[in-house]
Amino acid sequence: MKINISNLSEGIHDYQFDEPSSEIGLDERFSNAVSVQVKLEKRRRQLFLTGHIETSGKFVCDRCLDNFDRRFSLDYRMAYVYDESDAGEVDRDEITVLKMSTNVINIDEDVKEYVLLAIPLKLLCKEDCAGLCGKCGENLNHASCNCPKEETDSEIIEIKPKRILSKN
Repeated sequence: MKINISNLSEGIHDYQFDEPSSEIGLDERFSNAVSVQVKLEKRRRQLFLTGHIETSGKFVCDRCLDNFDRRFSLDYRMAYVYDESDAGEVDRDEITVLKMSTNVINIDEDVKEYVLLAIPLKLLCKEDCAGLCGKCGENLNHASCNCPKEETDSEIIEIKPKRILSKN
């Protein structure tokens, strides 16, 4: 996903990219295309990009081990400047400093990073996933198991601190 900026006039420019996920370096979980809508505003010494990314992937639930599909729809921003002092109020994580000789901006790596950062640490097929039975391994989302349920003690155990005698 490359944008030629060498002869780009000042103002707002719109771009649409649809790339295979493998082309931007996403792993095999992402088999669908990655769709990116970009609005690029060119000013004299700055380029401000806002992007909207859409894609999906196949994952394994961390609780029940079922496969499930997950859609990603996310926005990101990036400022391209020739000197960091030209960035103004932009967050440092959203700044890329370009060489004066740069003719093309490649957004593949940025898109890949934003998609990977959008994957939650705990992957769940649904928020209320019941998981697997700890004894028989039955997927409790599809059926209930006949394992005996352990009863818990309802007694309150009182712990008394030891009395410490001091030698005086």
